[in-house]
Amino acid sequence: MITPAVLILAAGNLVTSTFTRLVRISDRARFMMERLDAARAKADAAAVAVYTALLEEYRQRSIYVERALSAFYLAIGLLVMASLAIAADRMLRDRIPWLPVGFTVAGAIVLLVGTMSLFQETRISTGAIRKEIDLHERGAAGSSPDR
Repeated sequence: MITPAVLILAAGNLVTSTFTRLVRISDRARFMMERLDAARAKADAAAVAVYTALLEEYRQRSIYVERALSAFYLAIGLLVMASLAIAADRMLRDRIPWLPVGFTVAGAIVLLVGTMSLFQETRISTGAIRKEIDLHERGAAGSSPDR
């Protein structure tokens, strides 16, 4: 009974941190939309292109985070079912030992799927920050008094 409980706690922590990521992505996307509108108002085609690309990356990131959250919630459900199956197996005098094992394995696999979604989201995130840095450096270079 301990294994599903430990995995439930782990999945709960993943839900919390992943939801925080989703909030940050949403905030950052809103900020980028404001920057995109400002770039359009200035007719800065280069900035418009970069902000448009960044917004698409934020869209992709939100999709991966949503998948991860869904997987983590499903994993919690499967692991709770594993705990209940352990109790049922005990009440039935060990007649269904495969059931709790199956739910636990399924929950662990779904946790892995969610983690892989976060891995993909992290790769997009690091690419996005590099693009933002490049854009900032280009803007700083363009406003330099030496140029």
